Amino acid sequence: MKFGIIFYSTIGMLTLIAGVYLLQYFILLSIIFFIGTFINGVFIYKEYNIHKNNIVEYDENTLPDEVTIKYSLSGRIIAIATYSIFVILGIFFLSCIIMKFNFITIFIVALLAAFTIYFIVKIILEIKKTSKIIISIDRKGIQIKNNPMYFWNEIQLEKIIVKRLVSRESKHDYKPEVNYLYFFHGDEKVEVNIDDFDITDYQLAQVLKIFRKRYNTSDLL
Repeated sequence: MKFGIIFYSTIGMLTLIAGVYLLQYFILLSIIFFIGTFINGVFIYKEYNIHKNNIVEYDENTLPDEVTIKYSLSGRIIAIATYSIFVILGIFFLSCIIMKFNFITIFIVALLAAFTIYFIVKIILEIKKTSKIIISIDRKGIQIKNNPMYFWNEIQLEKIIVKRLVSRESKHDYKPEVNYLYFFHGDEKVEVNIDDFDITDYQLAQVLKIFRKRYNTSDLL
């Protein structure tokens, strides 16, 4: 966590300095660097928040009757800010084109306009994600998106697993880790990547344990 905060703080300071410097020459380009500073600030918050949430203990008596899991808000902010950079780049290049009515300039303008509109659409889709419930868990079972609910009496071996991504082309020892919600529903194996959600792997493991216990002690058996 400390390394991540130091790294993002350093990059954030560099982008801030670059943004201030470019402010006197190209305002649109300076905005891009200011957005980069903002993104690094969100990364710092995200690193700190993950560390803080990993020491939170859920209690059987205080956990609500239903837990809903959405996409991470900080992740959406980072994605929207990143896509905004590409929108600004598209607008910047469009503003630099001296319009002449020939095939090449019209083609370039159309290409840049499509590029800009594409990332505007991506921003809209990210905004919609902020209110979308991906997983809901209660004493009856687990529901993923709008699919039918998986009931506890049909679920086995529910847990959080970690997969390490290995590339044959990679010459480095570093292997990125990806966390999954994992369980069997009959003969079906269900795996859901949870790294982009507003809950940590440690928190979700506690939630699964508590709701399994609630089901085992309820009259739903």
